[in-house]
Amino acid sequence: MNQKPLDMSAIIEENPLGKFQQLVMLFCALIIIFDGFDVLAIAFAAPDLSKALEIANSDLGYVFAAGLFGMMLGALILGPVGDKFGRRNAVISSVCMFGLCTLLTGFIETYNELVLLRFLTGLGLGGALPNAMALMTEYVSTRYRNIAIAVIFLGMPIGGISGGIIASEIIPAYGWASLFYVGGVLPLLLVPVLILYLPESPRFLVEHDNDNDKLLCKIAQKIESRREVPSNSVFYHHPVEKHFPVKALFMERRQADTLLIWVVFFFNLLVAYFLYSWIPTLLVEAGYQLSEATKTVIVLNIGGAISPFILAKFISYWGSKRVLVVCFVLAGFSMMAVGQFGSSINMVMILSFFAGFFVVGGQVSLNALSSYMYPTHIRSTGVGWALGIGRIGSIVGPLLAGALVAASFGLDVNFIVFGSFCFVTATALFFIKNHEKVQDKS
Repeated sequence: MNQKPLDMSAIIEENPLGKFQQLVMLFCALIIIFDGFDVLAIAFAAPDLSKALEIANSDLGYVFAAGLFGMMLGALILGPVGDKFGRRNAVISSVCMFGLCTLLTGFIETYNELVLLRFLTGLGLGGALPNAMALMTEYVSTRYRNIAIAVIFLGMPIGGISGGIIASEIIPAYGWASLFYVGGVLPLLLVPVLILYLPESPRFLVEHDNDNDKLLCKIAQKIESRREVPSNSVFYHHPVEKHFPVKALFMERRQADTLLIWVVFFFNLLVAYFLYSWIPTLLVEAGYQLSEATKTVIVLNIGGAISPFILAKFISYWGSKRVLVVCFVLAGFSMMAVGQFGSSINMVMILSFFAGFFVVGGQVSLNALSSYMYPTHIRSTGVGWALGIGRIGSIVGPLLAGALVAASFGLDVNFIVFGSFCFVTATALFFIKNHEKVQDKS
């Protein structure tokens, strides 16, 4: 007897967010926590590491750049790998790479070894993000997508804050290498758990014309809460026409939106990595204590951690265009105000909270938007290339700030210059056509 094929997309859309999907969300969140930890580990270890290896501050800049360049290439290369070979395989491979390379960094003895391992670590870090996000978004319905991504990307500030706390405890006691041991072992311990329990994306499976029905049936049985799914169920398969994935980003009237989202990611990550890299130095040079500068960075991360949930709620009511354009206009004003009120540490902290809220937290909503803009078969590629272009901005931002500091420009000029870039982000967002729409509340 011929069975009527089941529609996996409909099963996901029509069911609430169940425990199985929450488990996938947890795995993705843990990956991002370890990602955030390992991204900032080099910054926390740098003072002691540079002394141990006798690295000049000017040369240390190339170490940071190597990691960020690796992250850029990882996003550009491993995003398409996820589209072709599966999100699960790409995620596990990326976690293996950045975990192992972070661990090996603790054993380096030369400057060249450090640069090489930071580059390889960056490849894994850059590949983990777009594939984990694509995997998660393909397991939740449209109405839960923004909330799910917000939960996942809480991992980045949590990882950074945790790294700072752990670094302050173990580096004085055990040396700089101990931070890389911790940052490497934790993701490597997660790998066997991912191999055993992390499922493949159901939307990816239905778009590949293989014998995937048994696997899809097991996934559907864990998601479907309204009725039983027979073990011999068959599913609709709709293999997509094979194009070169990057070329597909410019097909079907996506050319303008693709270029605009690249502009958005470039300038926002340029600003974000300026904040991460230079706030402590600029505040200390302005006469504040290092402890005050550290607290300001913590406040910045708190703003970035709170923001995604609030922005996701606003987007569900008003759509992403209005919310995100306003978000980055306010980001620009917040950044510029830091320079104007730099003589008061309390005002700097308050304004840094809002800068973190709009810039760092806003990036989470941008990640969600880039995922929304593209269909399943090129989603990892679309997100990966947007993040990859953004990584160029993340390299340019700290270098530009360094040039401004070298030219004797201080806190005020830096924040005015970088605040102006937020208005470029807002303008590009305004002209993107494929925004998330207001959700039907009926």
